[in-house]
Amino acid sequence: MRIAVCDDEKKSRDMMIELIREYNLTRSDRSLTLSVFASANELLNFIEEYNRFDLYILDIIMPRMSGIQLGSALRESGDEGMIVYLTTSPDFAVDSYTVEAFHYLLKPIDAGSLFHCLDRAVDRFIQFHKNAVAVRTARSIRMLPIQDIRYAERTGRLICYHMRDGSVINSSTFNGTFKSAVAGLLTHKEILPVGSSFAVNLRYITEITRHDLIIDETCKIAIPRGKYEAYKTKWSDYWLNEGVCHVI
Repeated sequence: MRIAVCDDEKKSRDMMIELIREYNLTRSDRSLTLSVFASANELLNFIEEYNRFDLYILDIIMPRMSGIQLGSALRESGDEGMIVYLTTSPDFAVDSYTVEAFHYLLKPIDAGSLFHCLDRAVDRFIQFHKNAVAVRTARSIRMLPIQDIRYAERTGRLICYHMRDGSVINSSTFNGTFKSAVAGLLTHKEILPVGSSFAVNLRYITEITRHDLIIDETCKIAIPRGKYEAYKTKWSDYWLNEGVCHVI
């Protein structure tokens, strides 16, 4: 799990480095990598050029851009990484929840409290990755929750992931077959490969006709010849044995 710490106080940054190092030593089954930043702009510039983090540990009171403002900027950019806030005052607790903060820790940081917080964060990280697929885009690697993917479609040398919220996330260009490009996606039981260009999430299929899969009544995907019975059985089995009631 990749962690970013942003704090304008060097003493606090150095202490966090030591605590994370100690955490790694005491949790041999869990590995954290740490990047440290002295300002919000430094962190945002790094993300813009390289990649996002899984967990952000942010000081709230910082010059020019506060931790709350930094958290808002992350959320506005679509970053869904967990955010833990650090501060010397509990007065900002309510503000921290406006950016869906994962946790809130008071300075000086207690090792026990931090380690408990990190344990919870790692557990969430592991669970998330079990139910997500890594997609390499032109700018970064995105983790897409399986439950939010309606279907994936090959368009030229791109894979277009059509999401629950209506957005479309395009992969970087690839060579080879469609199935090899979405191999990670196809390991999930709710994903149905359709022909040579589609992978459809069974939970979003609302109807199967002799000729088409109907997705949310907004999209039709043609069924390859001779596949109707197999697809209908797969869809029925999913809802009868694996699926849960899903409200679109």
